[in-house]
Amino acid sequence: MKSLFKFLLLLVLSAGLLLPVNAVAADKFMAVIITGDLPRYKSAHEAFLKILQKGGMTEDKVEIFVQRPNPDPMSWTNSVRKAVGVGADLIVTYGAPATVIAKKYADGIPVLFADVGDPVALGIVKGLATPGGDITGVSSQTPIETLLKNFVASYQAKSLGVIYSDQDKEASFQVKVLQKISGKYGFKVVPKKVRSCKEVVTSFDSIVGQIDSLYVPHCAVLEPAINKLVESAVAANIPTITQGPDMAAKGALMEFSAEPVEQGQLLGVHALQVLNGQKAFTLPVRTPKKVNFLINLKTAKKMGIKIPLNVIETASKVIK
Repeated sequence: MKSLFKFLLLLVLSAGLLLPVNAVAADKFMAVIITGDLPRYKSAHEAFLKILQKGGMTEDKVEIFVQRPNPDPMSWTNSVRKAVGVGADLIVTYGAPATVIAKKYADGIPVLFADVGDPVALGIVKGLATPGGDITGVSSQTPIETLLKNFVASYQAKSLGVIYSDQDKEASFQVKVLQKISGKYGFKVVPKKVRSCKEVVTSFDSIVGQIDSLYVPHCAVLEPAINKLVESAVAANIPTITQGPDMAAKGALMEFSAEPVEQGQLLGVHALQVLNGQKAFTLPVRTPKKVNFLINLKTAKKMGIKIPLNVIETASKVIK
């Protein structure tokens, strides 16, 4: 009866966002919130599901309700409230914005997250070893200074543009970090806020004359327009750097990112532990061991940028 009630309630609440859910009675019920249809989230979630299966959490033991909200605060909030409303035993979030909101509205339901750069700085957890609340997960943080050192060794940037939305706490935090350390690397930061993905390319066009390079932050609001943004930067001969995955293949000069598949696997281990009775606050925030440093030499050649051999040698992959 409990499973049937949840199933019917999902039909009422989902308002067109419901993905197929098993009507089979299961011991546990998990709500997953994935912003958009990003390749990195798809890879992480597929790895997450495989770990659940290997750990014995098959369809007869756990029902999984997946929501894919639009990248805006109202949609994230509605998704979390739906998860609470259907009585989820566990909420899983991908990305910082959904995670921040889940922490606020989870109402005692444990939350597990992935693809959050600095969960401590964002106030999601008190510490990596001891989260301090019924929330933990996987950090995707990579050292931004490593990326910057390799970039300035290859290109003398003077003005680094950053397109971001202040609706995304992680993107705003990354802008502040860049502004704080920019003098050390000899460039100034030119931030440009957008309210939606529709403004991304026009906002970039408005600062092209003020910048000679571009940093793309972790920002869910930008994601639907990321391809066009990178294409615009390449067309304008402006090198792009990022800590987000899948960007170098699109034309970014350098990418320094945490491996999405490993994030999903680590998240799956946490989920197995919580579903089997462990409290989330007893589990440390995990950090992937595999970090990818990608260099796009095709982009470098087009822009007349010579990447030093010692920088190339540190890359995990070179796109030629």
